[in-house]
Amino acid sequence: MRIGIGNMTPERILFFLLAISIASPWVSPVRAEGPPRPVGYYVDAALANHPSLASMKQRIVTKQNETVRAGALADPKAWIGLVNVPTDTWSLSEEDMTGKEIGISQMLPYPGKRDNSSRIVAREEEQVEFELAEMRNMLRADVKMAYAELSAVRAQAEVVRQVRAVLEQIVEVSREMFAVGKGSQADILRGQVEFQKMREMLLMLENRQRVLSVRLNTLSVLLPGEPVPPLDNLAEFRLDLSADDLRKIYVEDRPARKAVEARIRRGDLLVQQAEYEGKPEFEVAASYMQRNKMPDGTNRPDMVSAMVSMTLPVWRKGKVDPGIRAMAAEKEMAIRDEEALDNESANVIGSSLSSVENFRSVATLYRTTLIPQAEQSVESNLEAYRVGKIDFPMLMDSVMTVLNFRKEYLGMVGEMHTTKARLEATVGRELDGAGPAPGEISPPNTKNADGEGR
Repeated sequence: MRIGIGNMTPERILFFLLAISIASPWVSPVRAEGPPRPVGYYVDAALANHPSLASMKQRIVTKQNETVRAGALADPKAWIGLVNVPTDTWSLSEEDMTGKEIGISQMLPYPGKRDNSSRIVAREEEQVEFELAEMRNMLRADVKMAYAELSAVRAQAEVVRQVRAVLEQIVEVSREMFAVGKGSQADILRGQVEFQKMREMLLMLENRQRVLSVRLNTLSVLLPGEPVPPLDNLAEFRLDLSADDLRKIYVEDRPARKAVEARIRRGDLLVQQAEYEGKPEFEVAASYMQRNKMPDGTNRPDMVSAMVSMTLPVWRKGKVDPGIRAMAAEKEMAIRDEEALDNESANVIGSSLSSVENFRSVATLYRTTLIPQAEQSVESNLEAYRVGKIDFPMLMDSVMTVLNFRKEYLGMVGEMHTTKARLEATVGRELDGAGPAPGEISPPNTKNADGEGR
């Protein structure tokens, strides 16, 4: 937009332009291109269509079928053969012990071993269910962080566009003032330099906006090059939760922690399974032998055999005991992993809570104090410049200070929302006053983790 000079003096035109620049809202809305699209749209799209989630759901189906297989008996063995055939005559009727035999046998593990095998795979299925819930939890946080950053960058770019448009007019008015002998060429050059610096700033913000748009679309399983419509403007918020409250939510709701707990329970079962290796296994067999008639035609009765055999686990020190120690070590690894996750989460909770409060305080300071004072400074410097008390560079510095304060404010609000999303990923649920979505972190025996929602 161009401002007509008309019959106004250059000084009045400059005053008018700067008044516009400081009167424009410091939380600049994105230019209207349709209704804003909320973050929930992208979260729902990601949770419904992301291929990694679909892959993890198939792993759950795999574990469900493995649970059934783990408790099944081994396949029985059957045989058919000739028994006790003399090698000198190869006759099937000469000897009484010669016969044709058919038999079947079945291996039977030590009582309790099959049930324990099924429970091990059931714990694996439970672990995968919670890992799926954790993937959903992290994906939701990633979408929210990309959304918040993109919204903040867009708002910053809009502020730069508005101030840059006014600055372009200021440079033009400076040329008019120089033409009538009321300005200097240095003022024009300074305005042009600031104008080009803002162009560089805008180019960087627009590039960042394109990168974040691709990331948001990719996370939400949308076309990467699809234009992102207007987003909700970010606002300050207060997080009324203490560190103890957040740690309690983490213990109750974080899917990653529940997955590690499932690993620990599985470790107990693995130790038991290793101990079962020191128990005998049994084999039950039965056979039927048909014998031919004697050489004189007398019938021989057929014979039936039955047998029970068992393994002898005599190599305990070299085979069983090392297996028990290995499974105990695996359980201990899971316990240590849980402790490490607890420590890491406590650190993130403490630092994120402090960061959110700090960002909120600084944003409030910008909104209530720094920006209004900077705008008043522009007004004061404008009046002083008109009467010749300050030079043009000082006036430009005050204008650029307002611009930088507005950008910093928008960046702080964006960081608040990004840090909140990171905190939600750490504790395992959204912090908008709502509990976890149904089915999102439920254990397998209560409700399947395939339930959609955010």
